[in-house]
Amino acid sequence: MLETTLFDSTYESRKRPLLTQVLERLRPIYSENELKVLRIDSESRDILSLRSGRGFVNRDILETVLGNLLECVAPGSHNALRSENRRGQLSEAIEEVADQLYAMIAQSFLAVTDERELESRALDTTFALLWELPRLKERALWNRFASLRDPAVWDAYLLHSGISREKLIELDMRSKVDEAILRREFQPYRSVLDALNVGFAFDYQMQLVVSTYPGWRVLFYHDVGYLLTRSGPVEDNPNLYRSPVPLLPRAISELGGRYYQADLHPETQIGDANFLEHPHRGFTTGQTGVIGSGCVIYPCTLGGLSVRVKQRHPILGDFVQVGTDASLLGPVRIGNHSTIGTNTEIYGFVEIGTGCHIGSSVVIGTIRSESIKPGVIRLGKNVSVGDGTIIENTSAIDLIIPDQSEIPARSHVANDGFGHPRYVA
Repeated sequence: MLETTLFDSTYESRKRPLLTQVLERLRPIYSENELKVLRIDSESRDILSLRSGRGFVNRDILETVLGNLLECVAPGSHNALRSENRRGQLSEAIEEVADQLYAMIAQSFLAVTDERELESRALDTTFALLWELPRLKERALWNRFASLRDPAVWDAYLLHSGISREKLIELDMRSKVDEAILRREFQPYRSVLDALNVGFAFDYQMQLVVSTYPGWRVLFYHDVGYLLTRSGPVEDNPNLYRSPVPLLPRAISELGGRYYQADLHPETQIGDANFLEHPHRGFTTGQTGVIGSGCVIYPCTLGGLSVRVKQRHPILGDFVQVGTDASLLGPVRIGNHSTIGTNTEIYGFVEIGTGCHIGSSVVIGTIRSESIKPGVIRLGKNVSVGDGTIIENTSAIDLIIPDQSEIPARSHVANDGFGHPRYVA
């Protein structure tokens, strides 16, 4: 790679066949209307080639590229409709994004090594990410749809259009959203709207989310950062081999935190169809954390307790709800369809079963002494824990809370020494 420019003749010749492959893959995923509203902000190649600091790409350019990638998955959602941004063909738009993304990735490699064979790695990694645009577009769509769980999507505009609050109170919209996510089709939700003669509300609500809700955007930033941490051949294109990119994924995460106060580590594994409610109040995940699909997550901390390189962050199943100011710390596991209440703290070696309901201001944790590693606290299926309860385990023996247990509010539960719950006076 030449020091004077990132875009030499070798780059151009190697880029062409990769661009052709990607365009063939991308054309079917865009409707005619999406292509009409797609706007890509351009950057001069001279600017893209400029090094910042030790070589890492300029933060302003990073913002531009992320905005352009956002346009690729939700055309018309980010960039202004300025004529100078208009690209007459999809090929021109994707080539512009490819050049910008390549510059970011190549600069990131150059910042940490003087290796001369970076062009090939940077080019492959660039087009490996562009190859994923159909999947990223689908994930962004379902993350937007998941936001329809928010009752505030029935705002003053829709209420003024003729549907009454009294009628809405009778409807269980959230269950219809969840059913649609499970079936991966919008019809269960849309059928309710059609029955109310307000079918038009769906398009409006999706526009409301794409225009004003931050959660799906920060999840998209995370998706981009996460892909840039991956290595190996692309699943359905073994000719593309991606390499983990230094610096850049963390920079993307930092921008997400700056814009939305949601600090998602780029290596956190996150499913789709998730709704981040009010992420600007603060939401934190860690490197080894896992979040399933269909979750509703309010401002909370999914953090770690250990400094060792191991599973040290929580693992959330599918359709989990985590309330405001909850703290899940360490290798906590939360089963599918469970709810964690507000201000609750769960830490250490804790496994919450499927369908559990943990109330507000609950503390569940394992306590380590100098000589004893505590056993796991295991809550069975469909356990209900009342508000203000404390469940702790100081014993080396696992504490087992049986299926269907109902623990009253403000209880104090410990291990009886044989693995059974003992209520402390």
